Amino acid sequence: MERLLQLEKGEIVLSDDKITIRDKAKREHLRSIVSSAAWALFGIVSVLRYLQTGDQFLLWTGLIIGAGHLIGLAYILLRTTRSEISLQEVVAAIFKERNGNRFLDLKLSSGKKRRISSVAPATEELRAFFAEKQIQVK
Repeated sequence: MERLLQLEKGEIVLSDDKITIRDKAKREHLRSIVSSAAWALFGIVSVLRYLQTGDQFLLWTGLIIGAGHLIGLAYILLRTTRSEISLQEVVAAIFKERNGNRFLDLKLSSGKKRRISSVAPATEELRAFFAEKQIQVK
């Protein structure tokens, strides 16, 4: 039996053996990668400019911006954008809220996470589904 849950920006189809997610995760993922890579490049260029000019401001801002965005880029690369996920792969379902936006992180057995944004309209149904399938809910 399949259940269709509408989200603010997409939908989730829950079936007995898999979860199908229809959202714009691939576009958001690519945008995050490009943004972090551009800021990391900016940080590297600032440090290289410091080597020519000796301006301490360029060194510290370049190090902070570059290192911060390189760490963020590594974190982004640990996520997946797969649209079909088997329930056997899901280790935990973690509901979070930041700035009034509720989202769901599915922790997979491969160590990656799949983030589903704007799940506010279907939060209770998703909690009940994961509890029914005996998947850890946080």
